[in-house]
Amino acid sequence: MKNAASSRRSLSQIEGQLSHGQPHCNGSSIDSPLKLFSKAKNKINKIFQEIGVYLGEASSFLQEKCFVSEELANEIDKYSEEVKTYLEQVAGIAEVLSRDSMKVAFFGRTSNGKSTVINAMLRDRILPSGIGHTTSCFLSVNGTEVETPYVLTPGSDEKKNIQSLSQLAHELCQEKLDPSSLIQVNWPRAKCALLRNDIVLVDSPGIDVSPDLDSWIDNYCLDADVFVLVANSESTLMVTEKKFFNKVNQKLSRPNIFILNNRWDASAFEPEFMMAVKNQHMERTVGFLVNELKCIDQSEAENRVFFVSAKEVLTKRMQENQGMPDAGAAIHAEGFQERLMEFEHFERKFEECISKSAIQTKFESHAVQGMQTTKFVREIMEKIEAKSKVERQKCIEAKCSWEERLAIMKDKLDVISHEFKNKIKEIKEEVELQVATAMNDEIKRLGILVNQFDHPFHTHSTFIETYKRDLHTHIANGLGRNLTARCGLALSQSIDETKQSMTDQLASLLPPEHPHEVMTMSDSRHEFEVSYQLDIPNICSDFKEDLEFHFSLGWRTMLRKFLAPYNRRLAILLGADLPVDKPSSPFARQFRGHEFPSTSHSVQGSSTELDEGETTASRSDEVLKDDELTLAVIRNIASLTSHSATGIVVVGGLVWKVVGWKLIVGCGGLYGSLYVIERLRWTNYAKEKAFKNQFVEYTANRLQLVVSMTSSNCSQQVMRELSSAFVQLCDKVDAAKKKVEDEISKLSEDITDLEKIESQARLFGNKARWLEDQLSNFIREFGLSQSKM
Repeated sequence: MKNAASSRRSLSQIEGQLSHGQPHCNGSSIDSPLKLFSKAKNKINKIFQEIGVYLGEASSFLQEKCFVSEELANEIDKYSEEVKTYLEQVAGIAEVLSRDSMKVAFFGRTSNGKSTVINAMLRDRILPSGIGHTTSCFLSVNGTEVETPYVLTPGSDEKKNIQSLSQLAHELCQEKLDPSSLIQVNWPRAKCALLRNDIVLVDSPGIDVSPDLDSWIDNYCLDADVFVLVANSESTLMVTEKKFFNKVNQKLSRPNIFILNNRWDASAFEPEFMMAVKNQHMERTVGFLVNELKCIDQSEAENRVFFVSAKEVLTKRMQENQGMPDAGAAIHAEGFQERLMEFEHFERKFEECISKSAIQTKFESHAVQGMQTTKFVREIMEKIEAKSKVERQKCIEAKCSWEERLAIMKDKLDVISHEFKNKIKEIKEEVELQVATAMNDEIKRLGILVNQFDHPFHTHSTFIETYKRDLHTHIANGLGRNLTARCGLALSQSIDETKQSMTDQLASLLPPEHPHEVMTMSDSRHEFEVSYQLDIPNICSDFKEDLEFHFSLGWRTMLRKFLAPYNRRLAILLGADLPVDKPSSPFARQFRGHEFPSTSHSVQGSSTELDEGETTASRSDEVLKDDELTLAVIRNIASLTSHSATGIVVVGGLVWKVVGWKLIVGCGGLYGSLYVIERLRWTNYAKEKAFKNQFVEYTANRLQLVVSMTSSNCSQQVMRELSSAFVQLCDKVDAAKKKVEDEISKLSEDITDLEKIESQARLFGNKARWLEDQLSNFIREFGLSQSKM
């Protein structure tokens, strides 16, 4: 131990170290270890600023722009909250890092020279020092950018001048602060190179003057990077000093402790015992560090114990500050250079130790935590990227499926539309034929329907009009009822079957989510009934009844019955009183004054039929006018000859001579008897029967003219009903098709959004990897450990 101590402290070795460019330990050298802390601090501050910005962007992304699916919403909300928590932690770490400094705490018994050591390191008399107990409380020396130093006292922001420090911190002052209080001394960095490197020096009262050591440790030691025990080389380590550092060792794991045996200049007065005393101090202090505290290995312990004279070093450096490097008695004291080099060697080791310790204690855990944070966020982003990719693939597949459905719907809808157009056309033709057949049958049975009309009859004109009006209503209702009975069920079944076929086929076009809409529409349809629209009063408006008595064997009657059906003109020439029929006139008036709802095709067909009817009617009018003219001529001739009785007498005489008078009287009596019998049978009942027969004949002829139009109108109603139903079903299909198109559009938007989320998550993941690399490089560059991860 003695040989090692003497060897380590040889003057030649120290001079060799200085000759190789190692600086004086004042923090002014370019390659000072203290610069490493500043470099590490700047670098990790920059990294954590980038981490803070990154986490802020990631938090905003997770909170506002990261909707992958409903199933993942809660999970992403959880991720967002966790990232917010990490963001707050990183903000706190960044704030701490910006304030972090290397901290060294000086402890020792009263009058061991703690303040003098600090002043020597600062190269100026900053802290009060002198004989006896001088420091009454804790003092911290911090670097500041201002040019004028100032002092801050506990509980006050007032900046006091540095001259007040002696009055505030000196034990001999009248007003003393509590020993546990702290006075902050802010010294310009421009005046002290040591303070330029984020280092704080903390001076303390003597540990032998206060029993409250635990509070000291809690308040000022837990964040210290290095402890310097200033001992008195004229004595040995005391129990008080050991007790204090045992407490420190209990609360801090393996603290960095330097032991300065101060006032070593006293050994110069007893040179014969100097080496023995030095070895004795070395053995005891090394044993204390290694065996009792166990805070350092044996190989490094000797580099933590130094023998110095702080007062001599301070004097020397004060002289240098004043421009007198060679003045003063200290320069010429025996062994001064060796003690000066020892002090500078202490400063060098101290700088190396505190820089490494501060980087490790202040930055290592933060760097590891930063890596854990970025790793956590990277894993989140990788999960989101993977899930976004899966969800996007699902959306792409769903979109393709919907597009296929839409294409099939469009193709099938065209086919079905063409099919049902033809189907509706066929049904229209069937209905037209069916209604025409039924109406012709009903016209043939019109007499039965008229005979079913039971109403009082009288030949008075007013009564006849009422009778006609009621008969018209009876005929209209009866024909409508009979046509409905004959055609209604078949038409309803055909329409319902067609509608159901439409519904089924169009429902098959829809996706499984939508066919109920078509079914609902089909079920809610109203019951359709064909309206035959037989306007009997208008059709029979020109009917003129003939209720005069006509003898069945009368000349005119015979002509009308036997000759007129074969030669109408000759019958007229011979005196037959035939009615002049003008069927076109009432029919034309009827359909000119009445509108049937129909399509453009039916209207065109109706107008064509009307045009043909009008043409035929005009031709009949011309023929009838010719017949009337001929009849008038013949009657005039007959009237001229009727006055000549001669012809009658001659003819009668001839007949008398041929057949005899008995036969003539008998035939005349029989003829007269028949006439009387028929005349007596011409009762009100016979008149009503004649009226109904005339009405049946007339109405049947008129109804034959509207069979085609009525059947066409009914078929148009059916066609409109089926077309309307098909259009409404197609509207439902179009609505469903629009929903499919909207779904495709929504899926396209979702795919775009998921692509953005996937891309953004990938960028965040890459940024996290880059930050991890930055932190890993920082840990590797400054020799830190990742074992805490």
